[in-house]
Amino acid sequence: MMGRVVAGTRSAAAVSAVIVWIWLGGIYQRLVLWPAVTLLPRRRRALVSAHMRVMSRGILALLALGGARAVRAGRVPTDEPVLVLMNHQSLVDILTLSLLGRPYVPWFVSRRRYGRFVPTIAFCQRLLGCPIIEPAERRAALATLADAARRQDHGIAIFPEGHRTRDGEIGPFHSAGVQLMLRERPVPVWLVVSDGFWTCRRLVDFVFNIDKIDGRTEVLGPFPPPERDRIAAFVDEMREKMVSHLHAMRGRDGRL
Repeated sequence: MMGRVVAGTRSAAAVSAVIVWIWLGGIYQRLVLWPAVTLLPRRRRALVSAHMRVMSRGILALLALGGARAVRAGRVPTDEPVLVLMNHQSLVDILTLSLLGRPYVPWFVSRRRYGRFVPTIAFCQRLLGCPIIEPAERRAALATLADAARRQDHGIAIFPEGHRTRDGEIGPFHSAGVQLMLRERPVPVWLVVSDGFWTCRRLVDFVFNIDKIDGRTEVLGPFPPPERDRIAAFVDEMREKMVSHLHAMRGRDGRL
């Protein structure tokens, strides 16, 4: 019981520190980053990417003080157009993506509501030019994804499951968007598989349970884009590879 109290206290303290860090990051965004990208538009992607990496490292370091563990293996090269498919376990996934992309943070497809409730993320989304969708508005969402696929030059990441899973298993893909993007722009595909973050999949879970995060993220690829008549089968194959790799990761860690 006492151990749980101590862990909960550490977790709450870490969350408080993260809030302060995000607040300071918000001030920097408005006083330094925004003027910088306005004056140096050609450096926009590099400046925003550097800021997001600093913020992500800071948040993960503070979560580590609360007892979280998070390791990464591999990188996603974003010096050319690529498509990144990642399973969705936690709000931490965006931080992980920010640290995996080199030299730039890839665009990430996000729901409109995340931008409303997390101002810091919303600001970076706007500066990067990330595609923002509302899944309920299917036609508009697909049009946005198609446009993003045509315009992207430093990678775009999408969570094909569409939502965070309750047990960390990889759910069914909502594959229409992925298939559409591959038809619009055939590019190499990278897979990012994470596990151990689902224990804190919601914001409320972080408050007293940060120590339950024991996360690992691994990168697979690249996989060459498929022929047009094989796109649907290719997306299914990518999901199978991600599921198999997730189970392999759990087997190595003794989680199965």
